Amino acid sequence: MPVYLVPLMSFVAGVLIAMIASQRATTRAAQLQHDIARRGQLAHGVVTRIWRPPLAGSFPRIYFEFRPEGSAQALRCCHVDRRSAWGMSASLPAEGTTVAVRYLPENPARAVIARLVSRLGP
Repeated sequence: MPVYLVPLMSFVAGVLIAMIASQRATTRAAQLQHDIARRGQLAHGVVTRIWRPPLAGSFPRIYFEFRPEGSAQALRCCHVDRRSAWGMSASLPAEGTTVAVRYLPENPARAVIARLVSRLGP
């Protein structure tokens, strides 16, 4: 193999490894969201902010507040919308909207906006 191809091959290998690692992390996070939506306790929250990262392929973040059952204080959380990009932006809740939240009672910081978790599975 010519010497000038070694850096190119190293770069391509690095890109492939990064893509695989990113896909695995995304899949794990989507599985966690499904688990929370399935097992979580229901509460109501309010959307406080929506952030769409400027990078292509980044997932929108929906920040919300809710009060877990038995808690005196509201909790602030972030839901990463991992659904397919097709038609997604029109279905995001607006700031100030009341939303159904599912959270794990043993760790209320693990919370998702119920309607934003795909029912089809990760």
